[in-house]
Amino acid sequence: MNTWKELLISTTIISITLYLCPSNSKKQLFLTSSVSSIIILIQATYLFNQISWEYDILFIIKSNNTITTDKFPFLSIKIDKLSTTLILLTSILIPPCLLISKNSIYQPYKNFLICLFTTELFLISAFSTSNLILFYILFESSIIPISIIIGTWGLHTEKIQATYYFFLYTISGSVPLLLSILYIYKNYHNFDIQNIKNPITQKSIETTLFAGFFLAFAVKTPLIPFHSWLPLAHVEAPAIGSVILAGILLKLGSYGFLRFTLTLLPNTSTFLSPIIITLSILSIWYASLNSLRQNDLKRIIAYSSIAHMGLITIAIFSGNATSKSGAINLMIAHGLTSSTLFILISCIYERHKTRKLIYYQGLTTTSPIYSTSLLLTSLAHMDIPGSLNFIGEYKCLLGLLETNIIITILTIPGIILTTCYLLLLYVRLTCSNPSTHIKKNRDLNRRETIAITSLILPILITGIFPTLLEKWYNLNKMKDCDSYSES
Repeated sequence: MNTWKELLISTTIISITLYLCPSNSKKQLFLTSSVSSIIILIQATYLFNQISWEYDILFIIKSNNTITTDKFPFLSIKIDKLSTTLILLTSILIPPCLLISKNSIYQPYKNFLICLFTTELFLISAFSTSNLILFYILFESSIIPISIIIGTWGLHTEKIQATYYFFLYTISGSVPLLLSILYIYKNYHNFDIQNIKNPITQKSIETTLFAGFFLAFAVKTPLIPFHSWLPLAHVEAPAIGSVILAGILLKLGSYGFLRFTLTLLPNTSTFLSPIIITLSILSIWYASLNSLRQNDLKRIIAYSSIAHMGLITIAIFSGNATSKSGAINLMIAHGLTSSTLFILISCIYERHKTRKLIYYQGLTTTSPIYSTSLLLTSLAHMDIPGSLNFIGEYKCLLGLLETNIIITILTIPGIILTTCYLLLLYVRLTCSNPSTHIKKNRDLNRRETIAITSLILPILITGIFPTLLEKWYNLNKMKDCDSYSES
């Protein structure tokens, strides 16, 4: 538990330190934040390795497999493998964000860094609590600094509209969640999900509560038809905003499904899973087809995120342990690959001030490092063997085959479409003769190369050595997270 305290204290101290740093010294701010982010990453890695990998993946099943504290019962701090994995993902994404933002984010740079580390603080805390009301507060608080980042450092005049969409969609979706949490407290006099021994059994009440939880998490994931805010937010956000949105914030939705919805409302989750899976399949198809018709590079990746999160949601509600393990793998893989793609897009946008696909071709000739990075990331995003994405997708589909072959048949064509639009994107950007617009294009500089490499390496290492994953998530001991009664 001391490591978690140190991690939280470090993040808090860093935010305060940045506030006290002089605003006119961008170099000092960059060095301070970079060193601090590496310290946080080291602490998160140590915390990640503290959890025994011989137990179940969700702490709600066996509480003795978690790091807990009883000194502050309201906080309900409980860390398990799912928590530490997402905390580590959050910590991995921050250093590349800082490297990319050094020249792309202008004054007030200090305010940007404060927003970034405040977001990290909220996310680490949200992934570490089993207290419903505390999770809700952190769940909502995380959108405030991101809204500021989009509205202040966004790229176009529509950034204010994008901020409104993002803020209003997430807030509107979360109000029913708050009402559901308050109803649970009224009946159980406790916000801690581990102290709620018996899930709600009255069908009508459980269905109503499920609607509150589902709406909040479906907006954040997002699923069709709750997705409208995402493409606009990605298009208008700076690169770092897109990285945090796709890499971490979308995972709050799937994390909420895994941690709270399936645990507290297992009967309704099972009963309504066909509807949710249908929405998820529609999300995959709709997002993939929309990606094929987009001309804006960011919109293509934004819609691809909706498609990937659709597959993750199908796996979560499949009722199969293998699929759920694959969903967690895919959450991490998508966080890394989508973040890398957004950074790569931002690199060429900074050089040419356009994201229109029609203006680019022949980058292999002018930017070999960029083209190689784009190739590796696109292949991983297509779930090619040798990547963490493939491991996650393989487990998802394997579990779905065991559960319902019809769902698998309906899902696979959407996944194939994902490969199509990513191949078209790569071929359009890199092949043929160089465009007249990019003949003087500069390749990635050292700072950009380090940032992108730091995200590509974890994808390849875990994909090439999949036995590492078996040490992380022992499927033989991982039980179905619907089995709440065992807690």
